[in-house]
Amino acid sequence: MSVKSFFKKILYFLGIEDEETQEQGVEGFDDHHIARQEQKRVGRVINIHQASKNTMVIFKPSSFEQVREITDEVKNRRAAIVNLEKLDKDNAKRVLDFMAGSIYALNGAVKKVGPGIFVFVPDNIDISGVEIEEDIKGKSSLLSK
Repeated sequence: MSVKSFFKKILYFLGIEDEETQEQGVEGFDDHHIARQEQKRVGRVINIHQASKNTMVIFKPSSFEQVREITDEVKNRRAAIVNLEKLDKDNAKRVLDFMAGSIYALNGAVKKVGPGIFVFVPDNIDISGVEIEEDIKGKSSLLSK
């Protein structure tokens, strides 16, 4: 196999180029005297509707015991918005610490979107947008109320 054909097979595998067509003809005859049939191009069919819908789940936990539900949602590749404003500061910190460890283990990401509100996403979802600015009046803690 030549390098050129190997390269074409790699391009075909990646979906960049169509498979090389085989010419129809009779061996042993001079190419100048035989009319060849048209080449058939074999293409690949790709379904453009394969993308599944991403689901986002909103939580407002009232106790630390509900953190397992949040982690399970992220583990099932769904984004979770968690509002920790209802929790006292110690339990909110415990939930945030547990979720941060879970997200790290799942290669996900965390983003603060407001005071006491966080978005936890798995690795199949990217978070982008404007960074949240901390209040100038000294509310620089993670769980400011």
